[in-house]
Amino acid sequence: MILALSFDHYEQGTDPVIDWLIYHKADFVKVTIQDLIQTDTSFKIDINEGKIFVKGKDVTNEINVVWYRRFEAELLVNIPKGEHSEQALFELKNEVDVTITFLKRILSNKKWMPYNDGIKLDKPEVTFLAEQNNIKTPKSIITNNKQDVISFQENVKSDLITKPIRHSSYFIDGEFTYSIYTQKIKKEKLSELPERFVLTLFQECIDAEFEIRVFYLDGQFYATAIIITEKENNVVDVKLNYESENINWLPYKLPEEYEEELDAFMKLINLNTGSLDIMRTKEGDYVMLEINPVGQFSAPGYRCNYNLEEKIANWLIDYDK
Repeated sequence: MILALSFDHYEQGTDPVIDWLIYHKADFVKVTIQDLIQTDTSFKIDINEGKIFVKGKDVTNEINVVWYRRFEAELLVNIPKGEHSEQALFELKNEVDVTITFLKRILSNKKWMPYNDGIKLDKPEVTFLAEQNNIKTPKSIITNNKQDVISFQENVKSDLITKPIRHSSYFIDGEFTYSIYTQKIKKEKLSELPERFVLTLFQECIDAEFEIRVFYLDGQFYATAIIITEKENNVVDVKLNYESENINWLPYKLPEEYEEELDAFMKLINLNTGSLDIMRTKEGDYVMLEINPVGQFSAPGYRCNYNLEEKIANWLIDYDK
């Protein structure tokens, strides 16, 4: 059996793969955060025996593969509004987090995508480990003050970019949805920063010829070059250019030697899948920006006819045999 751990609602990297699992008549079950709290689906963990029950059925030994796909979401719980409602919600989140950690331990002997210990790798950790293994990355700092940013800019001698330290979720306000994107900060704008601010990630802005989105699946690389013929208003986050007439998506082949280096690195950090953002500089060098173990892949995969959703489904099915 394949155990899919994901959102309760539609998720662009999950549901199309589920469609392929259904098409191939695969044996799978999808469990969400809501299944752990208030739902019509009964869910139970026998702590002493280390067994998992879904709808009253023991599925522990039937599970061969665990597909961890953004198994996180806002807790939708009907807690009466009152003096301690916020604290109660906070405590409940901790209860769920501990349950998820124990769930991972019970299933630690299964085949995971991505591997359990690689799921929570964050941007600073990946950047640090990449540099330790001769994978070129942008110069980066995390700081809470303007003077450090100014000194950093003087050192790298380029514009800077800032982006979330961790993957950022959406801000939903009624019918409107907001997100945080990568932003460029020009040298002359640094003086406008406040003297102190919350911890923020800053990186040198790479003078790139083009950006490459790569989906990695167990040793295979599916790369997409993103060619923007005309930059728009200092935009550096390609997600803000998706619908532009100036953007072109092209299948791309990374140099074999670079693929071998990346493959060895992915194995070192125990990731059998992930989405990589890479820049090709005007000098022909490759700079890896980040790796997201559960990153999105649908947009470049669709535009390059990689059929990634079916490839993921086939991988899950093959390891369920």
